[in-house]
Amino acid sequence: MSLMSPSEFAQHIDRVPGYITQLKDAGRLVMDGDKINVEASMQLIDETKDPGRAPVADRHQQDRERKHASAPLSASMDDMNGKAGSAYQQARAMREKYGAMQAKIAYEKEVGLLLVASEVKMALADGDAIIRNRLESLPDILAPQLAAEKDEQKIRAILADQVEYLLDELSRTFYSMSK
Repeated sequence: MSLMSPSEFAQHIDRVPGYITQLKDAGRLVMDGDKINVEASMQLIDETKDPGRAPVADRHQQDRERKHASAPLSASMDDMNGKAGSAYQQARAMREKYGAMQAKIAYEKEVGLLLVASEVKMALADGDAIIRNRLESLPDILAPQLAAEKDEQKIRAILADQVEYLLDELSRTFYSMSK
């Protein structure tokens, strides 16, 4: 005859301590003081089983067996990955991490360190259009001025002025878009 405490017995039959309390309250355990007589209690539990609950009990037993079969593997995998702890704790840590990242992004947008990609693309497209329009209009603007000019220095000055005007216009456009 072996005797065990309720918590030892719960561990022995792979159940939670609350189940042992239910068995005790239902009179399905053989007690010797505050200890449980293991052999007699196992026999009494088997004799008083509800046959209508057998499929449910079998399913729960299979779940417990699967849990125990996979527990060492998952624990060792957690140790290998350095991620000990429950899935809930990992999910909570992940949620906190992404929440902090979102807060950082919002702050960087607020202080102007971070730009929205679609707005940047639109600004670049506008800048490209300005450059293209101005470069395409240069021949029409410059041809009459350059045709009348014979001095090479004046031709360079006219070209430099037009390029400077184009760059200033582009700079103003990008500056206004950044606000």
